[in-house]
Amino acid sequence: MQELEVRPGRVTFKWAWKMALVMILITIALFYAKVDQKSFLSYVVYIPFIFGLMMAIKEHKEKDLEGYISFRRAFTTGFRYASVISFVMGIFMYIYLKFINPQVFEQSLVDAENMMLDQGQSEEQIGIALSVARSWGVFMAAISASIGYTLLGAVFSLIGAAIFKNARPVYIEIERDEL
Repeated sequence: MQELEVRPGRVTFKWAWKMALVMILITIALFYAKVDQKSFLSYVVYIPFIFGLMMAIKEHKEKDLEGYISFRRAFTTGFRYASVISFVMGIFMYIYLKFINPQVFEQSLVDAENMMLDQGQSEEQIGIALSVARSWGVFMAAISASIGYTLLGAVFSLIGAAIFKNARPVYIEIERDEL
């Protein structure tokens, strides 16, 4: 009954904002360290994302629900965390690709143009595709990042829910003194 009374909003927002800040700082540090976007090190940013998701579920279970949490509540907590962080990281990705490191987007356009040339597409088709990509590309990349974090959050919320699930007993055994 208590599980329905306590909402995970406070915990999810707390962990989402903390980990979003850490992820932003890691992304900017990797940019200034000139780490290639295709390098394995660029995936380090997912470590705080996963850590924060698990900690949000764990804290909600231990501090708000007295050590008991259903699979559904654990999943909901993780998914809410992922939704908040997805929104924040989507906005950051737009700012990052538009103002901080537009070279990443320009390099992706060059790669796309080379791929279309290899596929034998005409110059007109390539020109149209690149003009659409230039006008909508950064926005769509931010939306894609946001959707990606949401999907990744759903997967890790399922994993976290399976790990932290500890349902409250339906009944309490009463010790009886038998005479």
